[in-house]
Amino acid sequence: MDAADLSPAELEVALVRREIVAPLVAKSECTRVEAEEAALLLGCSTRTIWTILKRYRATRRLRDLLPTKGKGVQGHSFLDPRVDAIIASVFEKFHLSRMRPNIVQTVTEIRRRCAAEGLALPSRGSITRRLKRIPDIDIVAAREGRKKAGERFRPVSGSTPNTTAPLQRVQIDHTKVDVIVVDEINRLPLQRPFITIAIDEFSRAVLGFHLSLEAPSATSVGLCLVHSILPKDNWANRIGLDFPWPMYGRPDEIYVDNGSDFHSEAVERGCDAWGMKINFRPGGMPHFGGIIERMVGTAMASVKTLPGATGASIAERGDRNPDREAAMTLPELELMFATFFSGQYHRTLHTHHGITPYTKWMRGIFGDGQNTGRGISTDIQDPQRLLIDFLPLERRKLTQRGIRWGGVHYMDDILRSYLMHGKHDTFIVRRDPRDVSSIWLLSPDDNRYYRIGARDISRPSLSLWELEAARRLVRKDGRADYDETALFAAVEAQRQITSSAAANKAQARRSRLAVERRTRNKIGGEDSKPVATEAPAPLAQAPWRYTEALTPDDDDTFEVYE
Repeated sequence: MDAADLSPAELEVALVRREIVAPLVAKSECTRVEAEEAALLLGCSTRTIWTILKRYRATRRLRDLLPTKGKGVQGHSFLDPRVDAIIASVFEKFHLSRMRPNIVQTVTEIRRRCAAEGLALPSRGSITRRLKRIPDIDIVAAREGRKKAGERFRPVSGSTPNTTAPLQRVQIDHTKVDVIVVDEINRLPLQRPFITIAIDEFSRAVLGFHLSLEAPSATSVGLCLVHSILPKDNWANRIGLDFPWPMYGRPDEIYVDNGSDFHSEAVERGCDAWGMKINFRPGGMPHFGGIIERMVGTAMASVKTLPGATGASIAERGDRNPDREAAMTLPELELMFATFFSGQYHRTLHTHHGITPYTKWMRGIFGDGQNTGRGISTDIQDPQRLLIDFLPLERRKLTQRGIRWGGVHYMDDILRSYLMHGKHDTFIVRRDPRDVSSIWLLSPDDNRYYRIGARDISRPSLSLWELEAARRLVRKDGRADYDETALFAAVEAQRQITSSAAANKAQARRSRLAVERRTRNKIGGEDSKPVATEAPAPLAQAPWRYTEALTPDDDDTFEVYE
């Protein structure tokens, strides 16, 4: 045995290989199947087996059974130092950039620069081997930012404390719904709405949600909290929900991300007024919001098959046309979500606790024989005050013309009484973006809110979206010194334009929808039905003749009656 110059590790490898190779060498001819089996046992290629057999058959030395060593020296580059410098420069300024080029583009750029310098072109293997030496975390940090790198590679640590009863902690978050809704009159596409969801950590039950066409704001948070806190019987009857939804109540703590809508004064003061603590997730640690993020994903999965679904990505959307397929109005989508949450999600086993959210909630409220329940939440005696306390607020000074907000003056008898006593103080006022024809003023005398209407009672009801659009129109016309008359004239002009605009214009449809929803969404107001469009004139009585035709775009047949 030529084992004197072999290390113990090398000797062990050689002996193991000899056990497999020696029977093949003893044969006059080794078949391909036997070589493949030996390669599988040694963890090498079939070509390597043929090489080992040839060497060992000629020498019978143990050394010839060992893997051959490369001729290079570890850590030493055989490339021209100038080529190495070009590779390092391209890595730093090109590959590790926000452009995020792929390996082919990087190799091409390196070779282009080497050719321009008259240097030998490095192989792709030489470049990729050097690229693999760069830590993955450094690549992600350079290409996507240090925050993304930390989220992907930093060890997950920390978590929120466990809850032992319902309503101890509620997580809230928003997302854009992957469905395009249509207007309620002409059934023409509008846009993707936003949904705000509140989930109870203990039971994983959905406490409430709010669906809107407006971007997430303090109002969205407030309306979602109001829906979560109040019993849902009246709301369920209004939208036609057939499934029970017993989850409601004032949470002890709400847990949210660091968005500006959650940091708004309206949300913070509303939580303080109603005895709810608000906590924010640690920055750069999205796993702290994993419960609500998973719920949002579940909710979006429920709309994938709806008409008008956009999918979560372009690949998921495929060749579908969401605008053409859209068929659901905002109220219909609200009923769909309500049915999914109350009738399906709450009745499905949850992997966190092994029972349904409905059962977990009921046990947490009423007890289960072993643990005492929390008990039914105390009803809110003043639901209107609950909503007002979460509306956007500002501090406005009282003048002889009343309180001015958004170019509109508001006046009421209570303000006149303050003026008579010489109180030109700054007051806290709140405004519902869905109807800015009035505001709510907090009286410093009795800490109550009073509804203050527009100074000119003939002013129409309008939403904040309409008001801001009118203000932009007035400023565009160069009337910087506009007054209320010009402002409301602009609103009326826009409504006239909206009513006569082409039905396929999304902005016109959204404007019309805002008009329809103004009174219905007003605080304390009664629901109003949308104005129906004029019915088409009846067709003349004549014998019907049925034919078929082809649409010019997709060759689908449709029925034609002549």
